[in-house]
Amino acid sequence: MDFSIKVLQKGRITIPIKIRRMFGIKEGDILTLKVVGGRIIILPPRTIVNLTETLDGLLEDIVIETSIKEELKKSSSRRIERKISRSKLSSYAG
Repeated sequence: MDFSIKVLQKGRITIPIKIRRMFGIKEGDILTLKVVGGRIIILPPRTIVNLTETLDGLLEDIVIETSIKEELKKSSSRRIERKISRSKLSSYAG
């Protein structure tokens, strides 16, 4: 859900009514403003920050080129190759 808002005099912004109702934001409420990963996050009052949800929202536009499974395979392969080469060196030394 995207909304465009205009910054007014002295940096004031108006939160759309739909968002205020959705989060129960009322006049006089104190909101928390956070800067995370180059983005501004405004948290409604009495919000317990769920880091996983926050990061998920920030990462939704990022395309991951290599899957986690592929990265794990590469990492495991490198580790196994190092162990094999170490065992070969120790067998030659002995």
